[in-house]
Amino acid sequence: MFNLRVYLTNTCLAGFDLVLTAACYVAVRYAMPGGGSTPIGNLLSIQEAAPLALALILWISLSSYFGMYRSRRLDSPLADVFVIFKTALATWVLGQMATVLPPPLGFAKSLTLPFVAANFMVLAIARSALRISLRELRRRGHNVKRLVLIASKELGYRLEQKISARSHYGYRIAARLIYDGASQDADESLLNRVRELHRSGHIDDVILALPVQANELGARLVAECESQGINVRIVPDLFPLIQTDTRIYDFDGIPLVNARLYPAESVGYVVIKRAFDLSVSVLVLTLFSPLFLILSLLVKMTSPGPVFFTQDRVGMNGKRFRIIKFRTMRQEPSLDPDSHWTVQNDRHITPLGRWLRRSNLDELPQFFNVLRGEMSVVGPRPERPFFLERFRKEVPEYMARHYVKSGITGWAQVNGWRGDTAIPKRVAHDLYYIRNWDVSFDIKILFLTLARTLFPSAGAFNESKHGSTRP
Repeated sequence: MFNLRVYLTNTCLAGFDLVLTAACYVAVRYAMPGGGSTPIGNLLSIQEAAPLALALILWISLSSYFGMYRSRRLDSPLADVFVIFKTALATWVLGQMATVLPPPLGFAKSLTLPFVAANFMVLAIARSALRISLRELRRRGHNVKRLVLIASKELGYRLEQKISARSHYGYRIAARLIYDGASQDADESLLNRVRELHRSGHIDDVILALPVQANELGARLVAECESQGINVRIVPDLFPLIQTDTRIYDFDGIPLVNARLYPAESVGYVVIKRAFDLSVSVLVLTLFSPLFLILSLLVKMTSPGPVFFTQDRVGMNGKRFRIIKFRTMRQEPSLDPDSHWTVQNDRHITPLGRWLRRSNLDELPQFFNVLRGEMSVVGPRPERPFFLERFRKEVPEYMARHYVKSGITGWAQVNGWRGDTAIPKRVAHDLYYIRNWDVSFDIKILFLTLARTLFPSAGAFNESKHGSTRP
């Protein structure tokens, strides 16, 4: 059904954009060298009006193409700025191409960039102010949409609380219908109630939050609503598993929904994180190169065996790599480092090795793993394959730690969950880090690592309390 209110709203918004765009064009044209001597009336001549009309057509067409005039009341007040930027960029490219058109359609080359820049600034400010004003009006009860919420009792309550807490979105619950899945008669009663609400004319949108076993009822409700021109929004049955910032992909007409988004899927993680890792690694390896030499000599002199200890660990996406550390344990035929669980006061650790572990200096060679791209400076600690197979069966979501690169230090470690401590607690901290990653979080963890290494009495990194699982 044709929605007059939506049509009028979008028409007004388009008119608002066109008026500001025309004003910017005229202002920039008048401010150009030589334009100040041109009477304003001359700007409406065919020679001046044709480029203006072309600019308006380009801007409004591109704005519509990039989604400016679809409902986005749930977006932030700055949501329009990105759309305006894309529109401005595309307008500038097409405007540059239009400079080769014959008069009167052709743009002046000197006009295109100033016009696009000015229009971007004016519309970005005006649209943001407009959105903030609309939010305040909606919070006060103006321009609201009346919702019918059809959901199970628990999920319906959660949705009602969220809608009430965000009144600035402009939604008000007109009716809340509870689905209890009792019987076919209950389903028919629910459908009849929806029909009554339709006939009353007091519904704008319907939200369906039904369990998967109610798919048939959901399909009937959608058909009923669409027959009355009512917009339907569906909360999937996997709601507890899906994050709010997930993505929906179109697979040849089939929607695919990411259950969760992880940092490794973003360009920011791939580029910024790698640049951060390389910078820190090069700095550490350069500054501490004399210490590397001294520690290598001490390890060699205090116990027989190689200076470095290498071992298979499992990193990002479950891929194995060889981790590098200073050797801290004696070479004994009976000791299998791949399955040995190190505990406090372990007799296999050398005196120097105990100090290296306590000071975390045995980890320094892992910066070579970081340089090779096998690890990150900050991230979940990589586990041995032997223990990984055990933990993945015992600890829920354990394997989710491998959606990002393993780290030399991490959020779990700076909070004291290292060594011989509860694995579920470590996993919980690792998952918190993964789901809240940004560069500032990495920097915070680095500073905490440094502080708690220098001052172990603070609790974290206190091996006298926690022991160690590191071979």
